[in-house]
Amino acid sequence: MSNRSSPLPALTLRQIQYFVVLAHAGSFTQAARELALTQPALTAAIRQIENLLGGPLFARSAHRLTLTEAGSSVLPLAERLLNNARGTFDDMTSTFAEHAQTVRIGLIPSVAGRLMRALTTLGERDPSLRFVVQDLPNSALLEAIREGRADLGVGVHEPEVVDTDDMLQYQPLFEDEIVVVVRRDDALARRRSVDWSRLIDRPLAVFVRGSVSDALRRTGMAENLRLTVSYRMEYTESLYALVRNGLAVAVLPSLYTMHLHDPELIAIRLDKPRVTRAIALISLAAADRGPHVRTCHEWIAANF
Repeated sequence: MSNRSSPLPALTLRQIQYFVVLAHAGSFTQAARELALTQPALTAAIRQIENLLGGPLFARSAHRLTLTEAGSSVLPLAERLLNNARGTFDDMTSTFAEHAQTVRIGLIPSVAGRLMRALTTLGERDPSLRFVVQDLPNSALLEAIREGRADLGVGVHEPEVVDTDDMLQYQPLFEDEIVVVVRRDDALARRRSVDWSRLIDRPLAVFVRGSVSDALRRTGMAENLRLTVSYRMEYTESLYALVRNGLAVAVLPSLYTMHLHDPELIAIRLDKPRVTRAIALISLAAADRGPHVRTCHEWIAANF
């Protein structure tokens, strides 16, 4: 009979854990509390281990619980077995996750609503796919794809940024235009669209990260406009609070205004010139990360 099919002793990993915890606790009461067991259940488990091994592991007295000589010798072996078991279980879990076909996706926050809808539909069509999603600033997203920490990304394609290593490939998804958000009682709110020149001498608020600041600077230079960024904020609600209190006009991508339901605020198109940012599906060039990533890539490209 091979070792693989030889009967194993009726000793469980949980029982070994009971022995190790009790050995370190030195008290049935404390060990039972740590293990969330009743004391009689712990006592019965230890007695079963001792019967299987062939002798006592603990010397009991009215006031003390100590390891016998045999128990002291068994303890490091039991700890090693538990550590190996935990490591093996972690490996099994990792292997199962890989078998379940996990796709790691990075995204800029503004595309989250559209991307999650696409992934939900794909997950319903192919239940074997799992998604790990992380929102990142665009520069960090590109770095995650280059370093292999993300299989795919949905972010901004900035052609003016030279990618000297040519590691990334971009598949265009759509153009996200830059808009302004103003109070409904603002003079600009009466217009269907606003020329950039109307923003001269108005205090502007933008995100501290992202491409809007660069777009605003480039447009101002190209059109010879004096545009003043007075506030750089981290979150959408901070921008809206500035606008709501009459402190600034917010300039931001239209994706951020999809769920703007504030009766005091309104989003308006910016024209002359119309400025957009290219949203793209990003991946490593000339890299095949498996059929599950290809499936996800094709689905996002067709359904974003």
